[in-house]
Amino acid sequence: MKATTTKFFGAAAASAALLLTGCVTTQETRTVDAKGPESLNTSAINPQDWANAADQLTGSLITSGALERAPKHPAVLAVDRVINNTQLMIDTDLLIKKIRVALTQTGKVAITNTLGLGERAVVASEAAELEEMQSGKKQKTIVPDYTLYAKLIQQTDRQGGTTQNTYAFQMSLVQVKTGLTVWEEERQIAKQTRRPGVGW
Repeated sequence: MKATTTKFFGAAAASAALLLTGCVTTQETRTVDAKGPESLNTSAINPQDWANAADQLTGSLITSGALERAPKHPAVLAVDRVINNTQLMIDTDLLIKKIRVALTQTGKVAITNTLGLGERAVVASEAAELEEMQSGKKQKTIVPDYTLYAKLIQQTDRQGGTTQNTYAFQMSLVQVKTGLTVWEEERQIAKQTRRPGVGW
């Protein structure tokens, strides 16, 4: 009797294991275009929004003619930090990196980090000091022609069951020598969400 019971429970355990194994599904992963229609759309800023805003702002700056009016070519540009005035935790380097790459690829801009902020400035400063020690010559600091500033602003509006977050991307190009703003642009992205049960 004991042997029969043991065999019964053993068979039941084996059947349960097979059943569980059959229910396991393989997770699928695919690569999508970050700017394409398959990219996820959320109520917050997502990579697709960053990419679109960066492309538009960069295109506006390039076509404005401000870079062609620089005293030397390519124009030397310092990129300042991005001020985040939204309620979101945002990796602002995503936007700045996108713009830096796009501007550099035009051949119209050389981006300097020696007068920048944060870790990049420290690295550039140490590199200049090392070069000076090795060569015995004082390294000349290249003063940028322009500084690029950016700010992110969020405005939230609610009506009925709908919430709209409007994110504004503001960028300014300031001439270092005069302190004058020679180019400014803003792009807005409005994201609407509705409570469950509330139709569009």
